[in-house]
Amino acid sequence: MIEKQQSYKFKVYEKIKEDIITGVIHQGEILNERKLSEELGISRTPIREALQLLNRDGWVLIETYKGAVVRTFDMEYVEKVLKVRKSLEILAVEDATNNAAEADLKYLNSILDKQEKSIIDYNPTDFMILDRQFHEKIYELSKNEILISLLGNINDIIRFFGIKALREPERNKSTLQEHRNVLNSMIKKDINSAKQDMEYHMKQTSANIYNHNSKKNNIVGKH
Repeated sequence: MIEKQQSYKFKVYEKIKEDIITGVIHQGEILNERKLSEELGISRTPIREALQLLNRDGWVLIETYKGAVVRTFDMEYVEKVLKVRKSLEILAVEDATNNAAEADLKYLNSILDKQEKSIIDYNPTDFMILDRQFHEKIYELSKNEILISLLGNINDIIRFFGIKALREPERNKSTLQEHRNVLNSMIKKDINSAKQDMEYHMKQTSANIYNHNSKKNNIVGKH
């Protein structure tokens, strides 16, 4: 059941999105308004509004005669998402390098220290949570609300498609080093280097997700 508050549609939106990301709801599944209304214990109006939001953000498609259908995320779609993410991440770190105070840089460094510990303890779940915290702090430091909103949804899509790929121990080690390179450039206030380091990090992350899913699905294509 969903707690009855004014923000029904947003709570429904987050629940359905999380269920899609974690595989509770499957790609291609039809989302029935009446069934969701009964399961969540609320009226169909916020369900319908939530499905419209999910359609807007690329999680479902509204099809004639079928209604809301969970999008099938093929590699072509994900590659487009990854390209947009790379551009936004570079923009974010550019502004964040300008805006970061000493306390912000220390906070980012503490996240990376925790990431290093999670590698030693082999806790990939903690590593992924910390990975997101590192990037979200950079978004926050950009002070660009539009960028923050766009990257939030994009990274949910990446989490859906790359959640298994990001559990590989060797990739975690190289990710940590790439994060440290970004932070070191931010500490030096070297904007160009910070942008280059972030671009390299995004290219490596994209290649890892693509290669992992290509092998899993026997996808052949250029990257």
